[in-house]
Parts: sequence; structure tokens; C-alpha cells
Amino acid sequence: MNRIHTINLAIALAFTSTWVSAAPEDAPESNASCQLRVATGKKGKGYSRLFADIRNVCGAQVSLCEIETEGGLQNATTLAANQAEVGFVQLDTLQDLKDTDEGIASLATVMPLNSNLLHVVARSEGYSPETGTKFSRLFSGKVGNVEINKFSDLEGLPVALVGSAKSLARALEKANRMNLRFIDVDTDEQALAMVKGGGVAAMFSTSGWPSGPVSHLKRGGGLKLVEYDMRAPAPYQVTSRNYENLGAFRVPFLTSPNLLVSRPFKSGGASARAVATLQGCLQKNLGNLQDGRYEPAWSEVKNVGESYGWARFGGVASKK
Repeated sequence: MNRIHTINLAIALAFTSTWVSAAPEDAPESNASCQLRVATGKKGKGYSRLFADIRNVCGAQVSLCEIETEGGLQNATTLAANQAEVGFVQLDTLQDLKDTDEGIASLATVMPLNSNLLHVVARSEGYSPETGTKFSRLFSGKVGNVEINKFSDLEGLPVALVGSAKSLARALEKANRMNLRFIDVDTDEQALAMVKGGGVAAMFSTSGWPSGPVSHLKRGGGLKLVEYDMRAPAPYQVTSRNYENLGAFRVPFLTSPNLLVSRPFKSGGASARAVATLQGCLQKNLGNLQDGRYEPAWSEVKNVGESYGWARFGGVASKK
């Protein structure tokens, strides 16, 4: 197995125990009248916006409740802990964690989705280890101002990680040996504040295009997107996207496919029937989601039977 697909078991289990204990069991929408609890992500980011589209189109057929999380990595552990029935997870996250938890390995694809992009944001004027933390000065071995335009420019520097980027960044570190220094934070806003204040060299955050927090940044506001220039073995790819609000065009991003996944359920049971109803509704209405006033991410779905080698939920026959 490629090193980029292997996460240190201790790190994975540490994240799992932390997030499972913090899972939002008392969320307002988590109640007995809800047929399917769906683990999404932070409000305003890609997974939450996709959920809003799904509930808009399919909510009349199956009642759906949103479970807000930190993103795909926490979604996988939340599903494994039976605290949601359906959730959004990146393919690379599933592959990385499948050997750490049988519950994650048993998840099945309900629907292929768009790809998540690794958004790397840095200060336009560069990063100075001298004005950062003692931690950054100790390990970077760099002095003066470091101009950051490409991912490789971050070698030896501290970065703030949000959501699924916490696992992705560690996988990239194992593959590329860049001596990156990681600081895990809860939100994009916290990470961006650290970048602006000079405490870290960059923020790593994963989201579909366009990312809500990145879309809210302004040209001339002191922040910029960093180009991805390292290798990208499967399941990763590199694609270009534009952020006009930052004056950034044809920026290369590292991407990984997203999947809507479900826990395994007893055949014919209420939960299995609810997931099958949701799956059938999404397949039937994909054209409406792509043509209507919904997220642009739906246009990336080309084949509803695609699962990228991951097990598929068998409630509804695939349509190609």
C-alpha cells in the first residue's frame, strides 16, 4: 500500500476517541421522528450545503436530520459509533481508516459525489519564522521572510489544519517528508486568524468548490491561495479551479472524491428501506440537481454507480 494511504494507527484512534465522545448526540434534529441522521460538516461548507440540496429534493420522501461535525474524518467515526445513519466522507479518509475500525470498513456507498479540494491559504507577504512561535523557529531552520507560492515552499513550517485536512496533511507528510509542523484547530476562521497573525505559515482545509470560507476572502485582504505542486497518487488528482474574489485563476488543487456512505443495516429493516429510498431519490433527481439552482458540485457526478472500488449499498440497482 502506498504510504499516502496509511495513517498511523495511534493518531487515527486518538482522533476517533476524541471525536466520538464529542459527537453531537443532543443536536436539535437528532430525534426519534427522524428517519436518517446525516453527518455533514460545518455550516456554510460544502457537505452542509449538499445536505441542504438533498433535503430540498428528497426530504418529502424520507425525513433527514443534519448532524453537524468537523467534516469527513469525524463523519466516519460518527457513523462507526452509530450516531448517524448516513454521512459524507472523502474516499482517501475511508481508505486510510478502514484498517483501524471495522465499523468504518463496513460503510457502503450510497452515492458518488463531487471531489474535495485541499485549500491551502497563506499570507500574501509571506511568512517570517522570527515573528511566529518558538515552535516554528526551532524546527524550520529558516530565517527572514519566506515567500509561499507553492505547496513545496512550506517545507519545515507550521500549518493549521481543519477537519479532514488533519488526516490528509499527515498522509502527505508521510509521502513527501516535508517536515511540516501541524496545529489542529476546530474551524477555518480560527485557522485563518492564525495565518493572518503570523502564528502559522498556512491553513489547510478541505471542501468542495467553491469553499464558503475561502469565497468570503477579499482581494487585497492579505491572504492568497497556494498552488499544489507535489505528486498526487491515486485516489488523488490535481485539478484547477478559480476564485475570482482573490484574483486567483487556474490554481492547481489536490483533490479526492467524496462519497455519501451508509452504515450496514438488516435487509428489509426500516433503516435499510430509508437509505434505499434516499438512494433511489438521488439517482432519479440527479438531473434536477445538476440543472436546477443547486450547488455546482452536482455537475461533477457523472455515473451514479461509481464507488471507486468501495463497497456499494445494495438497496437500489445502479443506473448508468
